[in-house]
Amino acid sequence: MKIKSTFLVSLILLVGSYTSVFSDTEDQESIEINAKIEIEKVSRNIINALRYGRFGLADGEWKKIQSEVYKSFAEYDYLNGSLLYSRMEWQEAKESLNRALKKEPNHEAASFLLGMIYAQEDSWSEAKETWIETNQISPYNPFYHYNLGLAYYILKDYPNAITSLNKSLEYKTNYNEAKLILAKTFLELNQVDQAKTELTSILEQDPKHMLASHLMGRVVYLLEKDPKKSLTYLKNPRVLGWREKKVYARCYFEMRKWREAENLLRPIAYSPFADEYDQSFYLNLLLNLGFDERANDFFHFIQKQSQNESKIAEAYRMLLSSREGKDLLYHYFKLRY
Repeated sequence: MKIKSTFLVSLILLVGSYTSVFSDTEDQESIEINAKIEIEKVSRNIINALRYGRFGLADGEWKKIQSEVYKSFAEYDYLNGSLLYSRMEWQEAKESLNRALKKEPNHEAASFLLGMIYAQEDSWSEAKETWIETNQISPYNPFYHYNLGLAYYILKDYPNAITSLNKSLEYKTNYNEAKLILAKTFLELNQVDQAKTELTSILEQDPKHMLASHLMGRVVYLLEKDPKKSLTYLKNPRVLGWREKKVYARCYFEMRKWREAENLLRPIAYSPFADEYDQSFYLNLLLNLGFDERANDFFHFIQKQSQNESKIAEAYRMLLSSREGKDLLYHYFKLRY
């Protein structure tokens, strides 16, 4: 009887211990499930806040997920990287996004944002490689293909730029930004008629599209050599790219509007990558305007220039292209500053 009683007590204790273990396991699973639900909710709030520049709201939401239970999720590191990105703290943001990708290699948003940081740092080769991976994770997103196409364009890999931009247009037919970069790519390849086709499509949808209009003026001059017609496409000289400045300066010159031509060509003529044609053209403009002293100063300036500045010129041109590229990128988030 005593043996049976002892056995029953042991059995009860054993069952109780198993029940406790199961209970602890269930509690832990419940905590993790609730944490996952909470971080997904907070993530939506933070991302939406960053998209609309509501940075105070984003910071307030971030404070809600600072307990240890959230820090094991890749989403936690992604959100941290997003907030750091919005503050332009590039290095810390990269470290956080790489942690997210180490935990979850297929985290497409972290991969995309990592590429954005490389682009912000003028590291377009790294941006390109990162966005190739992003597109492998999510192959049907037109914005991912667009940014990759833009990176190829900046890096002068025009065939791949055309492929990526056409892929973007496959998933978003009326994506005018993709058509614009496609037109710029065709111009770099001297395929002017194809550039005109893309620009015509943009301006039919949006006649006030300034960048497309400026490019169309360049196309019209190249195809028709009609400076008066080309100038009808000029909307704002302050936002012209350096290639367009050269074309419109030529248009003004042919219309005998030398002062306007000089204003446009001046930054090109003094840049490290001005060629002999640019310099001779600018010198001619100064003389036509009667600026003999300035013409003399400019002549001495170009005489002093080293003939071996190709690396400096290329670096300068790349920085200009990079600055232009940053403005044309698809930005998912706003920056605070």
